[in-house]
Amino acid sequence: MDKLIKMEYIGILFLAFGFGMMLGIVGFVEDLQYIGYGETIEIATQIILSTFLMLIGVKIINGK
Repeated sequence: MDKLIKMEYIGILFLAFGFGMMLGIVGFVEDLQYIGYGETIEIATQIILSTFLMLIGVKIINGK
């Protein structure tokens, strides 16, 4: 039982980091004056990584 609770906390931690990265992306985009190719690639990679972190967190919480 103790191990299950710790795994749920780890899943919640992954979700929190993924959500925090999403908020960081919003702040990054607000500060931009223009959006070029480099910025678009950076935004896309951050979105993919944060979505992956949240997906892993949900899978850990569900126990899969």
